[in-house]
Amino acid sequence: MKAIIIDINFATFLEALATTGEWIPVLWYALWLAMERMIAEDFAGLYACFHAPIANVDCGQRCAPYNEGDAPFCCDTRHAVPAAYLVEWEYLEQHTDLWHVWEGKTPELTEQLRAQAPDGQVLIECKGYSLCQRDFRSLTCRAFPFFPYITRQGQFVGLSCYWEYEQCCWVINNLQVVSPLYVEQFVQAFDWLFTRMPDELTLFQHFSRRMRRVFGRRHRLIPLFHRDGRFYKISPRDGRLRRSAPEKYPKSGVYKIAASLPFPDELDQGGPETAGAS
Repeated sequence: MKAIIIDINFATFLEALATTGEWIPVLWYALWLAMERMIAEDFAGLYACFHAPIANVDCGQRCAPYNEGDAPFCCDTRHAVPAAYLVEWEYLEQHTDLWHVWEGKTPELTEQLRAQAPDGQVLIECKGYSLCQRDFRSLTCRAFPFFPYITRQGQFVGLSCYWEYEQCCWVINNLQVVSPLYVEQFVQAFDWLFTRMPDELTLFQHFSRRMRRVFGRRHRLIPLFHRDGRFYKISPRDGRLRRSAPEKYPKSGVYKIAASLPFPDELDQGGPETAGAS
């Protein structure tokens, strides 16, 4: 699987994009943490305001059948290794036994991924999705598969998805399941972060710019859950917002096929376009 890096250091991120090979992606969020400005307990407040499930059904049960070992892709460190800030890791160590420091299958792999993690972060791994303690999910777990979308004018207008995961993420292929409460809490959490760490908005603006370039080359519209509660598609060329319905976002990979083979409970609810996830 191609590496996917969301780096707190955008220069490092661009360099990594140019040199990636076949290795496990490290997930982290561009939240440049000024250590002297945050303490471990700040994450208790952040977690408390960003706790809503994406929707009302376990999305991991929907993607897991397509992953070897029947684990959700985002909970499988063969596909994604979460990173936590040191101060976040301090909070997690103090309050839960869910997480441990990640170790690769070989010393070489461990060193390779640790070298890609920026200063002030640690690669972590949980006990497994079946033992999840939702109150102690890391920030990357809560936000995935979304990131804050920033306009050319520098405005945080809502959330879009990491398109690199659209081949494996069930939620990206079923955006109609995303709950308004989740969107609201996502926006509130990142508003708090951007107020406290304004440089982070600039970093996500760079990432959003890259998305516009990629989608412009592919002649695609960008999906957006707007902070006004509506769903739009954005023109990557001029930033024009077009009202749309999330179920109209095109499916990818196996989900394109699975759309014609719904789960029994989806049939009960009127088809795959009306099903939920969490």
